[in-house]
Amino acid sequence: MDVHLLTYDLSRGLARQMSQGMLGFHLDAIYHTSIQLNGREYVYDGGIVDITPGTSHLGQPMERIFLGKTELPMEVIEEFLDSLRPIFTAEAYDLWRHNCNNFSDSFSQFLLGKGIPEHIIKMPDAVLSSPMGRMLMPQLNQVINSNRQNGSILGIQNNSTPPGYGSAPQPTKPQSNIRIVSSSQELDAALESARKSCAVVLFTSATCPPCRAISPIFDEVSAEAGSKATFIKVDVAQLTPLPGKDYPRATPTFITYLHGEKENEWAGADPAALRGNVQLLLQMAWPRHPHESLKLPSFSNPNAKPVLFSKVPPLAKLLGKMGSAADESAVQATKQFIEARDKQGAAAAVLPNLGEFSGFLQKSVQTLPVEILFTIVDLFRCALVDARFSGYFAEEKGHTTVLAILRLVNSHSDCPYALRLVTLQMACNFFSTPLFPEEILRNETLRAPVIQLISSSFLDDSHNNVRVSASSLMFNLALFSNKVRREKPGDVLPDGDAVELAASVLEAIGQEESSPEALQGMLLALGNLVYCTPSDSEVSDLLRAMDAEDTILAKKKQFPDEKIIVEVGSELLGKGLRRPLGVDTVKEVPSLVWRHCPGNSAPPAFLPIGQPSKQARPPRVGMWASQRQRYHAIFEELKQTLCGLSLDHRLLPPAVYEMPALYSSASTPSLRSHDGPVRMDGGGNVRVVVRVRAFLPREIERGAECLVEMDPITQQTTLLVPNDSDPANAKAKTRKVIEEKNFTFDNSFWSHDLSDKYYAHQEDVYNSLGEEFLDHNFEGYHTCIFAYGQTGSGKSYTMMGTPDQPGLIPRTCEDLFERIESAQNETPNISYNVRVSYFEVYNEHVRDLLVPVVANQPPYYLKIRESPTEGPYVKDLTEVPVRNLNEILRYMTMGDRSRTVASTRMNDTSSRSHAVFTIMLKQIHHDMETDETTERSSRIRLVDLAGSERAKATEATGQRLREGSNINKSLTTLGRVIGALADAKAGSRKRSKDVVPYRDSILTWLLKDSLGGNSKTAMIACIAPSDYEETLSTLRYADQAKRIRTRAVVNQDQISSAERDAQIAAMADEIRALQLSVSESRRREKDTKDQEEKLEEYQNHVATMQRMMEERSLVAEGKIRSLQTENEALRLHLKLALESLKNPIPAVTIKPPEAEEVEDEAQRAKSAGLEGKEENGEDAESLYDDSDDAAYDSDVMEDNASDMQEYMRSLLSDLGMFRRKIGDDKERWVGEAPSAGSKMNF
Repeated sequence: MDVHLLTYDLSRGLARQMSQGMLGFHLDAIYHTSIQLNGREYVYDGGIVDITPGTSHLGQPMERIFLGKTELPMEVIEEFLDSLRPIFTAEAYDLWRHNCNNFSDSFSQFLLGKGIPEHIIKMPDAVLSSPMGRMLMPQLNQVINSNRQNGSILGIQNNSTPPGYGSAPQPTKPQSNIRIVSSSQELDAALESARKSCAVVLFTSATCPPCRAISPIFDEVSAEAGSKATFIKVDVAQLTPLPGKDYPRATPTFITYLHGEKENEWAGADPAALRGNVQLLLQMAWPRHPHESLKLPSFSNPNAKPVLFSKVPPLAKLLGKMGSAADESAVQATKQFIEARDKQGAAAAVLPNLGEFSGFLQKSVQTLPVEILFTIVDLFRCALVDARFSGYFAEEKGHTTVLAILRLVNSHSDCPYALRLVTLQMACNFFSTPLFPEEILRNETLRAPVIQLISSSFLDDSHNNVRVSASSLMFNLALFSNKVRREKPGDVLPDGDAVELAASVLEAIGQEESSPEALQGMLLALGNLVYCTPSDSEVSDLLRAMDAEDTILAKKKQFPDEKIIVEVGSELLGKGLRRPLGVDTVKEVPSLVWRHCPGNSAPPAFLPIGQPSKQARPPRVGMWASQRQRYHAIFEELKQTLCGLSLDHRLLPPAVYEMPALYSSASTPSLRSHDGPVRMDGGGNVRVVVRVRAFLPREIERGAECLVEMDPITQQTTLLVPNDSDPANAKAKTRKVIEEKNFTFDNSFWSHDLSDKYYAHQEDVYNSLGEEFLDHNFEGYHTCIFAYGQTGSGKSYTMMGTPDQPGLIPRTCEDLFERIESAQNETPNISYNVRVSYFEVYNEHVRDLLVPVVANQPPYYLKIRESPTEGPYVKDLTEVPVRNLNEILRYMTMGDRSRTVASTRMNDTSSRSHAVFTIMLKQIHHDMETDETTERSSRIRLVDLAGSERAKATEATGQRLREGSNINKSLTTLGRVIGALADAKAGSRKRSKDVVPYRDSILTWLLKDSLGGNSKTAMIACIAPSDYEETLSTLRYADQAKRIRTRAVVNQDQISSAERDAQIAAMADEIRALQLSVSESRRREKDTKDQEEKLEEYQNHVATMQRMMEERSLVAEGKIRSLQTENEALRLHLKLALESLKNPIPAVTIKPPEAEEVEDEAQRAKSAGLEGKEENGEDAESLYDDSDDAAYDSDVMEDNASDMQEYMRSLLSDLGMFRRKIGDDKERWVGEAPSAGSKMNF
């Protein structure tokens, strides 16, 4: 196939025009690249997608570069792309280091061994080297991050492949593998290719509308089956049949082939039939392996991962040991790749030139010494962890690089420890891609040295790490072989290689004594090699011959903590390799014994177990019935003979009267004899009857065969061996059912063939069961009848019936009121009270069916409570009184309309809940002679259980699947309860199980009294005539229920006239006391109301006073603050006055000078000025002379002092009054608060 590189310019020419000015260098384009291969364009855009070339919004590519041709098949290429999806995700996209160009380069290296042009890869680095590029980097990253939220960077839509890891999930449709043929030769060739598995052929026509309708379903089923089956589509108009071959002409027609032989054929566009038949075909072609039923948790996980050695050593030290080889460009590039992957992740690691590195490895193997070659191999090991790296070498032509290393190591018997160890770890890392293990298992040239490396490494008893690595490599190889073995028939690992590996690892296990890690790895490797292998394979025979089980279990002494020893030794090799037990031939019945059986002249020919007869099965109807009639005739003759020989029948042994009874292996004596019904006393076993329905239309269409026979005399039910051709009994075929199953019940109702004289109608069922149980109700016993069986087995028909054929419940109601009406006419002193309730248990919730359903409102579920006397009951359940048949039928119809039903593949009107219809009957009889009253209370509980179902058979999904799960859960719990109740100790009435799990399910909790308490109970087992597995399960279920014993008692109270009068008087006194109590309560209520009104009034008054006090308090606080301010001012004034008294300032009086004195003064000043120059430093004369004291007036001073003292006395007087005023105000305002508070508390 040609490989082309498509290049696009995201700038649409702007880069070429403006790059020189903005970046400083010329740039031809902003490159976006993709790889074109096989008519598809592969591109990395938020994930690996493939589109039609040139159909994206980018338009046509700017350039289409031819890279070369590849010979790899598309399957290998697709697997490689799948391995790259975890690396190239939307989250890992980096515009500068991990972009579409890096993907194109990795893809090109895998396809051709060379990458894309270097200038495209280095274009982002060139842009970042410029200032403008670094400046634009944050804005561009922001745009990429915003686009990343949509799962796509450039908006390229994927129209073919599923989204990659990390991208937004999108619904995908698997590819179908339908082969279109137009000739008989092509059809034969296609069927021959499917001889090892199976094939489905559709004969269709282009002009057939049903064919066009079923064709998409056929494609979908083909895609779901995958490679497990071959799907072929044939156009009958184009098909030319060969002589001797007759192909169907009706369309659409389907024919299935199993291992080359025709298996089934049907016509019609029925999707359910198509899916069911194909699913059955796949189960027959791919049967479940016996190992899958063993307890093997270490090997049953299909998603187990291989062992990889990803630890990176110090690369600088590693390259230092290489010597001059470390300077090679291939080594440096690989070193950078490993470092980037280890530190930043696979997305940040850019692949080196793999072709150059491959050449370097091959050259190093030939030239470097063995002592330092381990450094090269270790570097190779670190790089192989990446799927891109290992994928390239997996598809390398001739695998020259890998084979050179493996052959070198295998050729040295004394290979250095370091080289062997890193080579084993390198081989383990091959499994980082799914391509390498496929090549190893497919290519003998590559597989042989790998197996040789494993076997030789197990012999190294001096290095534990070598044995651990060898076991890891074998584990990886066996794990992949095991996965392929599960997906397609056969084994991709040849028997010779598997035997060599098994022998070497078993020998290594026997010699392992020191390393638990090595032992664990060997056991895991051996387990995966053996798991799900055919029991007759060479590996299985070898392990049996070498006594592998004992060899492994012997290691338990040396390694007691290793749990996997028991898992592999006991389970896998012990039970898993054990040949299936069987008898080659059945012991022949002596001819003499056989001839004593009436109607037989020669013994039959028996076949070995497991070998089905190739002849057509003879008709069964009537054959076994006639045989049983002959047996009964013999018994009757013997009985009559013994009775005739005896003088007294009491002398006969009891066995004579037990001869006609044929019991199953786990049965108990029946409650009904063969002559007539046996009345049930207070304590007895649960009554069990079985009823088989007629064929359904779908069973008639597939040609189903009745597998049930019933004997009307012995009431024995026989389940016949299923026919291999019926697809509904494929599971029974795999189990190799070879014998019939016999069961004996109280009644066997044959409702299969309407023309049969023993056909049991609805009336017959009621006359045999319902009528008797209604008698018990009138006697005062509680009764319960419930129907059990798979979905579509006729339970609802038996219990409810149809308008033309009413079932057990309507007939019980009708008979009830007929008896009441008749009894009232005959005995008018008996009064009857009838009440009914109707509820369903849906998804483990109880819903009242007599409450109308409100549209768009969630249903209201009731709660379960338990009374010490009455047992479990439904709280707030509606119980309505009914007076006649019409009313009870009206309520029943209303409940049926509210019941949850849905359509499934098994039943169009499948009940999705358990319905319980309960009739409460109370009889009050007053005896006029004795003046006594007798009251009887009884309960009729009629239960219509939802059918057990398998999701695979009903194809239920969503809500239907959840409903089916809850139905099966409750029925499973019912089975556990029945098993616990039936598990009685021999000769004792005590049960061996102390706890009966009633409370594990709502259904069993409500049926607690009916199953093991005060009730007479009957079970109707409804079975389908053609479904072997479900019918067998139901019959075993019913057979176990026969052993349950109940303890029913008559619910009756008898009261004399005196007791009745006393009770009436006591009730009258109680009524009066209640009336007084009610009156007193009302009076107290009225007084309480008055007190509440007064209290409310007081509270309002207190609130008003509180508001007033708060206001007055605010005013008082303002006055106090103003008075305090005045007080402070007066205090300062007083302080100043006191200071002036202590330090008085005398008054100064200045007298005017006389004229003579003025002149003298002037002269003296003049002379003083002249003398001052000589007397430097002397003080000038004072302004006043020594006679200034005479200038003070003493009278004035005394007057001033007197005035000041008088003024101070007045201030002190005012200050005292002010203080008293403040104290009075404070006492008045503060004193009012307690009085107000006491008033509030009142």
